[in-house]
Amino acid sequence: MKSTLLILLVLITISSCKEKWDEEDKRAFFTACTETAIKDWAPNDSVAKVYCDCLFDKMAKKYPEEEDMLAHIDKLAKDTDLIKCKQEILNR
Repeated sequence: MKSTLLILLVLITISSCKEKWDEEDKRAFFTACTETAIKDWAPNDSVAKVYCDCLFDKMAKKYPEEEDMLAHIDKLAKDTDLIKCKQEILNR
C-alpha cells in the first residue's frame, strides 16, 4: 500500500487538468511505478512491469480521464482491485 501511495503522489505531480491519459503521463507513471516497485519489493524489472501494467490497466478502466482519477485519488490507495495486483504477483 505504501508503494501505491507513492505512485499516486507522483501521478498528482505530473498531471495537469488534462482529460485523457497522454503518452507523457503514461511514461511518467510507468517510470515511477517501476522504480518504486523495484526499490520496495519487486525482485526485478520484469516483475515490476507486470505489476505496473496491472495497476495502470485497472486504474485507467475505472478512471479513463486523469481529472476523474485525481478527483478520486483518496480511494485509489484503498482500492482492492489495485491492491490485488501486488498480491497476485506475490502469491505466484
